[in-house]
Amino acid sequence: MMNNLSLLCIPIALMLGAMPSAFIVAMLARKIDIRDEPDGKISAAAVYRRVGLLPFMVVVVMDIGKAALAVLIAQWLNAGPMLVMLAGVIAIASHQWSIFLRFQGGRGATVIAGVLVTICTVPMLIGAAVAGLLAWRTRNSSSSFGIGLLAVTATLFALQWSNIAMPPILIATPSLPPPFTAYHLLIVYPLLLGLLMTIKALQVKYRAGATLRPGPGGTP
Repeated sequence: MMNNLSLLCIPIALMLGAMPSAFIVAMLARKIDIRDEPDGKISAAAVYRRVGLLPFMVVVVMDIGKAALAVLIAQWLNAGPMLVMLAGVIAIASHQWSIFLRFQGGRGATVIAGVLVTICTVPMLIGAAVAGLLAWRTRNSSSSFGIGLLAVTATLFALQWSNIAMPPILIATPSLPPPFTAYHLLIVYPLLLGLLMTIKALQVKYRAGATLRPGPGGTP
C-alpha cells in the first residue's frame, strides 16, 4: 500500500537524474564545456572523445549510480512496484532533459542500465551480456543496446512461468495473467525506456557548422 512518504521518491529521482555527471566531470578534469558538442549530446561518449578514458569511466559509474540510487531510495521509502518504476522513468527523463543544463542532456543509455540493474538485476545482466557481445562484434553500440533491451524483456517474459519471488533483484513476483499485475508492466518496461531514448535521439540534431573543440593537448 502506497504511503505519502513514498511519494518523495519522485522529486528525489528528478534531482538525482538531472545531475549532469558528464558536464561536471569534463569541467573538473579539463575545464571543457561539452555543451558545445555538434550533436548536442552531453554524454559519457562525449567525455571519452574530449577528455579521455578515465573521466569517461567516472561518468559511467556516476550515471549508473545516480539511477540505481533513485530506485533504491524509492524502495527504501516503501514505494510500490509501479511507483518505483515511475521513479526510474523520472530519473531517466531528467537526465535526458536536465533542469541544470537548460533541458539538454544525453540519450540516457547508462542511466537506463542503472535503473534496470536495480529493478530487474538478473534479466538486466543477461541483456547487458547480449548487448556487449553484439557491440564487440558489430561496433554498433546503439543497435546493440536496443537488442539488449529486447533481451531483458524476453527474459522477463520467460520468467512468467517461474512464479519465483526474487527480491530485491526483481521488484514484482512473476506470474501468468490473468490478473495483470505490476510484473506485466515490468515486462514491457525496458521497451518503454528504450522509447524514451529513441525520442531523445530523434530530438538531437547535428548543428550545421559546429566543430569539436579539442581539449588541452588532445584531439577532438
